Amino acid sequence: MVKHNQLGFTLLETLVALSILAISLGVIYQIFGTSLRNMQYAKEYSHAQMFSESKLSELGKGIPVKEGSFEGDFNQKYTWKMNIKPLSSISENDVVLKFRVNFMVLWNSNRGQRSIEITTYRLSVGDA
Repeated sequence: MVKHNQLGFTLLETLVALSILAISLGVIYQIFGTSLRNMQYAKEYSHAQMFSESKLSELGKGIPVKEGSFEGDFNQKYTWKMNIKPLSSISENDVVLKFRVNFMVLWNSNRGQRSIEITTYRLSVGDA
């Protein structure tokens, strides 16, 4: 009886190990790519939110609080539109809601046009 000592791996074991490695690396690459893409989208939304807050803070200073539409851009990527409409007087405790302000920021992304929209109300105290 001849005894065979097996040293090393068989070809089949090596192929199975390489296949498992290739599948694992493919899944990891897909997850990594998706997370990078989502980070870019989050960055874009964060910039749009920051731009909208800065432009809304100009309301009443650089942008008049009156009925109308205004638009502009922040840089080549982001554009904004503001629509101000008067409200019928809604008052409570000397606070009168005067205007409804719709503010939208638009930009182009890898997956087409994206936007955020903010609606706020402008108050007036004491003049019903």
